[in-house]
Amino acid sequence: MAKYKIKHTSIMHDGHLYKEGSTVELTKEQATRLEDFITLIPEKKSEPTTNKTKTQNTNKTAANTADKTKTETKTDVKEGEKNDK
Repeated sequence: MAKYKIKHTSIMHDGHLYKEGSTVELTKEQATRLEDFITLIPEKKSEPTTNKTKTQNTNKTAANTADKTKTETKTDVKEGEKNDK
């Protein structure tokens, strides 16, 4: 069953009164009979909230790796190549 938003009126459905602006789940047959008074609410594909966190962590990890690489490059000294002045 899909969700619909009630528009322009109130609807009595299954013993419940649904006022204008409220949502109701209807079958295709029910929706066809009430098509002038309802609007289909598209289903939202919800993304897990952890995706945003993972993306941020990945960016932080990449930045930390770049910082470490810069630091390691600057401080790398091979044995026997120390400058004694």
